[in-house]
Amino acid sequence: MWLMACVCWHSIQAQSTDSLRRKELQAVTVKGAKPFIVMRADKIIMNVSESPIAAGGDALQVLSHAPGVVDQGNGNYELRGKKVTVLVDGKDSRLSGEELKEWLSSQPAGNIDRIELIGNPPARYDAKGAAIINIITSKNRNFGTNGTLTAGIGAGQYTRYVAGLGLNYRNQQLNVYGNYDYQYNKQYYDLHSIRLLDANTNIRENSWETRERNNHSFKAGADYDLNPRSSVGVMFKGLLNYRYRKMTTTSVRDYHGLAADSFSTVATGGDLQLFNPSVNVYYKTDFDTSGKQLTVNVDYFNYNKSWDDDYVTNFYDPKGVVLEAPYLLRDNSPANNTITSVAADYTQPLWKGKLEAGLKTTFTTTDNDIRWEQEIANTWKIDSGKTNHFIYRENIFAAYASYDRSIKKFNLQAGLRAEQTHMKGTSLTLDQTNTRNQFNLFPSIAVMYNQSAKHRYGLSYRKSIERFSFNIVNPFVTYVSQYFYYQGNPNIRPSIGHSFELSYTYNNELFTTLSYQRYNQVLTDIYRKDTGNVVISTYTNLRAAYAVNASITYSKGFFENKWMSTNTLMATYAKYNEKGSEQLTNSGAGVYVNTSNTFTLTKGLTAELSATYNSPMAFGVYKMKSRYYIDAGISKSILHNAGRLTLNATDIFNTLTTKYDVASFGVISSYENKVESRFVRLVFSYKFGNQRVKAARNRKTGIEKEQRRMEGN
Repeated sequence: MWLMACVCWHSIQAQSTDSLRRKELQAVTVKGAKPFIVMRADKIIMNVSESPIAAGGDALQVLSHAPGVVDQGNGNYELRGKKVTVLVDGKDSRLSGEELKEWLSSQPAGNIDRIELIGNPPARYDAKGAAIINIITSKNRNFGTNGTLTAGIGAGQYTRYVAGLGLNYRNQQLNVYGNYDYQYNKQYYDLHSIRLLDANTNIRENSWETRERNNHSFKAGADYDLNPRSSVGVMFKGLLNYRYRKMTTTSVRDYHGLAADSFSTVATGGDLQLFNPSVNVYYKTDFDTSGKQLTVNVDYFNYNKSWDDDYVTNFYDPKGVVLEAPYLLRDNSPANNTITSVAADYTQPLWKGKLEAGLKTTFTTTDNDIRWEQEIANTWKIDSGKTNHFIYRENIFAAYASYDRSIKKFNLQAGLRAEQTHMKGTSLTLDQTNTRNQFNLFPSIAVMYNQSAKHRYGLSYRKSIERFSFNIVNPFVTYVSQYFYYQGNPNIRPSIGHSFELSYTYNNELFTTLSYQRYNQVLTDIYRKDTGNVVISTYTNLRAAYAVNASITYSKGFFENKWMSTNTLMATYAKYNEKGSEQLTNSGAGVYVNTSNTFTLTKGLTAELSATYNSPMAFGVYKMKSRYYIDAGISKSILHNAGRLTLNATDIFNTLTTKYDVASFGVISSYENKVESRFVRLVFSYKFGNQRVKAARNRKTGIEKEQRRMEGN
């Protein structure tokens, strides 16, 4: 569902060229410190290291404060109505849904330097996603030996901890760096649903779950200058995540005050171990001083998961007496997924402008062996209806070229990307294979007119593709309760999107955009009835969908910039079209309001206050209800500015609850999901060693989209 809560979009038109950068909007600055939010012509930048609210948190919480970025409720993000690809240091996380949430929640906010929100990526970026969120991790830029030590404690309903150490050595030719971070947290999930069976009967399900996580993340690397024009480097990153969960789900039929019915409970206990190493090797050379440059990246990424769950289902009569022996079920869901990528990018001046061109190959293999067993007569036997071994291979061959140039008051960028994709999905259990080949061209164009220092106008277009998460093509069944399953769809197809945008900026303070997005073969999740009273959540392609969005952002400094305020108001109208289905053909409008404020109270003392509101919104099978939340934090420099002490609170009034109704193929239901979101944290950080700031190169790796789609693998 590409448009979940699409009322929350905001970024400035992306035009990644040197000429544009020379004429980019000037950021409103705070004396003596970087502003938390910076508006530029090609992107919005969040300086996470300057945010008191972010301290001691994780990447998932930081994204909740990004202007106009919306978690659709299932771990998929949108920016100004556009489907988003999440990059980390230029490399896609390759995850979505709950897997992306788990991964982001394990990334300490203290390791994030800034987040870039790019609304209209140029052709050098992969065609997947109409917009980009690039999370750039911290990298020390100082000569000599230096480091940062972080420790913190927090509490919601349960206690949580964070600790980390980063070390860096740099001289004129060599930079060696590394860091290790640990997070422990425990969090509750309180989920409620009501599904109508007929006019007088419904099924109520209530789930209470706790998840306990031990997250270890690490990074090590080295950059070396071979000569003044050439450099090489290697970087190794990894994540080791242990998660333990316990959940109890109670399901009961309700006859609206008539005779009570039997009910059931499902007790679930499970362990997850995730190991996620990746390696990047790069070479970069400048052929001369005119701007001719070649960059080569080789990447390897592995996603190894071990996941075990045990389910104990008990059935009771209306008085709570056990009716029969418990139904025992368990699953073992290992995954071993790999990505290998080789990319070469070349840049050179051409006709008073700049030409960029490149080639890239990406080879992906996902291997998921889902084994379900049922205990019968004290013996565990294979449950053939749920067990499935599925292997998916995807090879993408891409080439692109883009040209940008400034002509008087105009900046022009035009690009074309070509992608040939070969896909093969094989269910070894079902002895089924689906093969598909497709070739696509993805043009993009952006024009900016700089009328004066106060008035700037922009127009852009980009064609993009929304590729499915790998679990979507796997036809395996995931058991939740005897009334509810998840299932993939091997016949799903990628969606093609077209995005148009107009922008206007006044005096570097007022930012406005008007955009239109249309998607064909829209990827969406639906609900349908199976045998009996079972509901299956699955995926399909709808014929089309479109959205019209308008946004206004006002960024201003007051009292000599001691109070910096960025405020966004956005409105959207969205419509889904599906021939022959009234429930899937609907439309709705909604608004989004956000305010982010930072205050320089005294020397070394900074405070932050942020609030967000989403109005009700209807689209596809969903009718979302309103939600809002408020966060605050305060930070003080200590120990001669080498240390920093931060106290913050998220979702202060505990209002962040997701509520929605579903109407899909005869399934009428309501949901209320509360994921624990109110926390208080106290964090201390200390910088030691040489703190003389020197500029370091900003390097991106070669995998720019492939990791994101591993939800459920």
